Amino acid sequence: MKFKIFMVFLLIAMFSAGCGKKDNEIQGNNRKTKTGAELGTEQKAETELETGADETEEGQGTEKEEAGSIQGMETEQEAGAEPTEEKEQESQANYQRESESGKVKFDCKIETPDSYTGDNVHKYLVSGECYGDEGSILSRYVEGKEVAEKFSTEAHDGIPGSDSYNMADGAVVNVGGSQFSFSTRNSNYYYNARALDSDYQEEYSKGKGQVAFATAEEAIEAVRQELSEVGFSEFEFQLVAYPAKHGTMKKIESEIYTSEEDQSQKKDEWTQEDDAYVVYGFQTKDNIPIFHQWMTIFRVMAYDNIDNAPITAVYSSRGIESLMAWPIYYLEDIGETLTLKEFEEIAGIVEAKFENILNESTYEVTRAKLFQMVRLNENQEYAAEPIWYFEVVEDGAIKSVTLVDAVTGNEIVLK
Repeated sequence: MKFKIFMVFLLIAMFSAGCGKKDNEIQGNNRKTKTGAELGTEQKAETELETGADETEEGQGTEKEEAGSIQGMETEQEAGAEPTEEKEQESQANYQRESESGKVKFDCKIETPDSYTGDNVHKYLVSGECYGDEGSILSRYVEGKEVAEKFSTEAHDGIPGSDSYNMADGAVVNVGGSQFSFSTRNSNYYYNARALDSDYQEEYSKGKGQVAFATAEEAIEAVRQELSEVGFSEFEFQLVAYPAKHGTMKKIESEIYTSEEDQSQKKDEWTQEDDAYVVYGFQTKDNIPIFHQWMTIFRVMAYDNIDNAPITAVYSSRGIESLMAWPIYYLEDIGETLTLKEFEEIAGIVEAKFENILNESTYEVTRAKLFQMVRLNENQEYAAEPIWYFEVVEDGAIKSVTLVDAVTGNEIVLK
């Protein structure tokens, strides 16, 4: 889980991959002043890189996590113990299956939109990325306020120019280039307390599901409104929220920063005013979530959770503390309907993969979810295709992700 931003920026530097608004040219990311979000997650990245993942005999790695940990938008919720979704948009058909040997078992919900029938999934053209509306972003966060420092990168080789503003009040605004982000002076404390870290999400989600100043639904609506104000009103998002209470943040912070030199990372005092909601989610098209390009490269980045969500935000009684939106795609319906393989056939492909691994392990499929995956094709152009996402737990403890093309039935191999 400690891998997201570090590897994203490394990959951008390596591949210079990206796409401008309404433009299918490949683009790279521009170097920017790091926001609190980027700094907090980069620290996570370095740890994940050190730990890595185990390899199976098929070359498909697995990540060592407890099977019961929360991964993204879980669907079986205990009251007040898991993230709050703004609206139930998915059909939750229960699916059970077991291989003849007993080595592979399915016990999961099939996560699809209510409207899904298997023959009504459309083909989309990915015409570019949206980075928000620059004028609206500047008007909302920069204009009329004191700017302490400004860093600019000129447009080059098809890559749009970018500006980073360090505001006098401690806020940081990144606009242009390949992403939009905003963070206040306080945002670093939320990242330091691991409020946006999937490894700690279960800890934050324990107990009552609300904090005093607002409901989770109100927090989601506030983030949705903020996205609309800065140029993302035309896009669909599926968002969830969970509380980050000041007592929990203080506890986790004290457990992480124990040495004398680490004390500067800690907040002087946590109060009820610091209570917040963490809101995150994925872009959707026709209620099918988008599996963005950076989730398709390394298996540790393939998880459907907050670590890899293109939308992340912290909302407190003071308002939006941080907001990042990237990558967000322009998807155009080309009028073609795709024929997907029956789920039973797809499940058989997954079963055969793990059944053929020559070991004594057992495998349980705990999640099955339909996505539209965006990635670069052989012509280095963005392409979208429906996939099935499976979370598989080995021997009750080691979790991995398997992706299968929903049309061809071919496995999409992750490095």
